[in-house]
Amino acid sequence: MHKHITTIFSAIIIASFTILHTDLVFAEQPPAYFSTSFYGGDIAKSRDDEKFREDWQLRDDAFIGGIEYLKLRYPIKEDWLFKSEIKSLPGQRNHDLKLEVSKKDLFYARVHYKRFPHYYDNSGGVYKNFATPFFVTQEEPIAERKNLLLEFGLTLPDLPIFTFSFENKHRSGEISSLTWGEASEAVSRKIVPTIKDINDNRNIVKIGAEYKHDIVNIEVEQRWEFTDLETARTESNFTNGLPSTNDAQVVDEKDTYYQSSQTTVKLNKTINRKISLSGGYRYTKVDNDSETILRTFNSSGAINPGGFRKNWFDPNSDSDVNSHLWNLNILVKPAKDLTVQGFLRLKNIHRNSTSTFFNDTTGAFDYSRDDIHDISARTNNTTVGEGIRVTYKRIPRIAPYFEAEIQQGDVEIKEKENGNSGFFQRDTDRDYDKQTYTLGLGFYPFNKLSGSVQYRKVLKKNEYDDNLDTESRTNPLDTSGYSSFIDKQDFDTDIYTARLTARPIRSVSTTFKYEYRGEEIDSKMDALSREMAHVDTQTFSGSITITPFSNLFLTGMAMHRNLRVKTRARNDQSIPAAARAFEGDSTTFVNNAIFALNEKTEFSADYQISLTDNYDENSINDLGLPLEHDYTMQSLTLGVKHKIRKNMTLWSRYSLYDYSESHIADIDDYTEHLFAVGGEIRFR
Repeated sequence: MHKHITTIFSAIIIASFTILHTDLVFAEQPPAYFSTSFYGGDIAKSRDDEKFREDWQLRDDAFIGGIEYLKLRYPIKEDWLFKSEIKSLPGQRNHDLKLEVSKKDLFYARVHYKRFPHYYDNSGGVYKNFATPFFVTQEEPIAERKNLLLEFGLTLPDLPIFTFSFENKHRSGEISSLTWGEASEAVSRKIVPTIKDINDNRNIVKIGAEYKHDIVNIEVEQRWEFTDLETARTESNFTNGLPSTNDAQVVDEKDTYYQSSQTTVKLNKTINRKISLSGGYRYTKVDNDSETILRTFNSSGAINPGGFRKNWFDPNSDSDVNSHLWNLNILVKPAKDLTVQGFLRLKNIHRNSTSTFFNDTTGAFDYSRDDIHDISARTNNTTVGEGIRVTYKRIPRIAPYFEAEIQQGDVEIKEKENGNSGFFQRDTDRDYDKQTYTLGLGFYPFNKLSGSVQYRKVLKKNEYDDNLDTESRTNPLDTSGYSSFIDKQDFDTDIYTARLTARPIRSVSTTFKYEYRGEEIDSKMDALSREMAHVDTQTFSGSITITPFSNLFLTGMAMHRNLRVKTRARNDQSIPAAARAFEGDSTTFVNNAIFALNEKTEFSADYQISLTDNYDENSINDLGLPLEHDYTMQSLTLGVKHKIRKNMTLWSRYSLYDYSESHIADIDDYTEHLFAVGGEIRFR
């Protein structure tokens, strides 16, 4: 496959140079344009670790370089135009090809092919009190990705524009994630890493038309999607930082086939200078079929009939979803400097699903249906939303605005197991209400100073009425029905934002932004049990640009975020509990300098660093999730460019990548050095 790709790219490059030296260009056409950038280099490493690949998406054991880009814009004749753009980095298995041919007032045709890998780290499940707090799998997860897009359009004058596209997205290989397992070292924690084998193939077809007319402008699109997704995951427990050999393993395999059809219609009309209308309708139909096999194996590799996992398999689960969305927007200018915008949205989603799960509990484990559960479900979700935005620009140097949005919905969820076992039943009505109010203004008192302030209030309420609820039954031995957890939940959020841009002198410009977000969460489970939480986030960011001399350009950016969480796990009237507190900080600095020594030579430097402080020192939090850690990640890049001719430039670059974590035994630490040299050529 790589040979074919290289051959195609080589042919295109040769053809590009050939086209540049032909005489097909007409005098009235703009001149052809061609540019290319190429480089080569290597990475010297002090520690071979998958963490580097995941952070920077670079292979440190392969050649760095190739064709960074090759661009060609060539007008052939009489409004015909050919464009191409190529990237090919063979050592990194990263290729990108774009081709386009078009004729004015007739058609265009485009091809875009992209192939690239995605790298994942093979560690996870951090717990600060373990001697080896990182759990590492043996695999080096890599997923190959390929995207192919074909587009065609008819652009005849005074007629609708018709478009067609076909897109294929493919992903195959291994990806890493965290799963619910057991990691033990004197005590146990329940989050461990896992590797999932994946084969994902998706095909998307679109047909569209767009027509602009004095009566109304209309856009129509029909979209189909067909997806076949196969995954297989092996879940292992960990002991003292290594996968356990004596514990059972769980193999989870799924095969999902997904197909959907989506029809979209958009209309917009300008009535006059003061009134504009727009609206649309979207209908979506989804059919989702899946198969599942879940097997539990003991340490010798034999199927284990016991345990929570057991040996489930589902030959077919079917889910059908129908969705309708209506949208209406209006823009009115009743006065010279007053603008009013409003919208109304109505959405309905209806879902039916059936699933039959079998449990093979006796040998020879040949998928016999020893235990059967046949579950059907129905969900109906109706949402109504309306909103308004008012802006006024008559006040000198101040532009106030107001926004209000209200959303109300009702969700009906009915699930039951068919037959007489009563294994699972649910009948839940959920009512929710969301209100968002925003008040703000922009100001510019001086030519060199501008800014804005904004306050936003978000209120969300959820109420659950469980008609079948195990917790409300008088007979505690009755296990039929749905075990509800939350009866009512309220969210109260305040968001304050301030922005400021200033240019005190000609050579200095600065920006600053501050945002505070505070959220109160109140969850009610029954008459005596409540859970309350407070979450607040403060974000500071700013940048400065300095040009003290015409040949020196300096920029700097900083961002700091502070997150605090306070929860009271159970605030019962009779059993008060201690609060669970957490505080984490993250800071990022980005600095860049460019110095032009003369008209031909330019030096550059770029330094970036990110720091986190999420390590919780409070001993009461030992029972929390094992995901808290500190790290420092930084990179330094030094470069030089030299123009040897008007259309030819040579450059070289050195980059340093460094990552360290303060309390994880250096398992994920790395230091990498990248050296590269390259050049750029332009013809016009």
